[in-house]
Amino acid sequence: ITLQSMKKMEESLPERQFIRVHKSYIVSIDKIESIERSRIKICDKIIPIGDTYRDAFFRVVGNKNI
Repeated sequence: ITLQSMKKMEESLPERQFIRVHKSYIVSIDKIESIERSRIKICDKIIPIGDTYRDAFFRVVGNKNI
């Protein structure tokens, strides 16, 4: 738990390793196990991909083998 905003946290993380996928979620790209429509799976957790972040997410992970 942190008192810093998600935007500040996002800016402090390495952009090649982490990506914002939802207003409440920043994920490690390497930990993504699968992508299904507008959701991703990481360690048996299903995380939604927000409409605001969808295009940027697929631009980044579209070139990776997940």
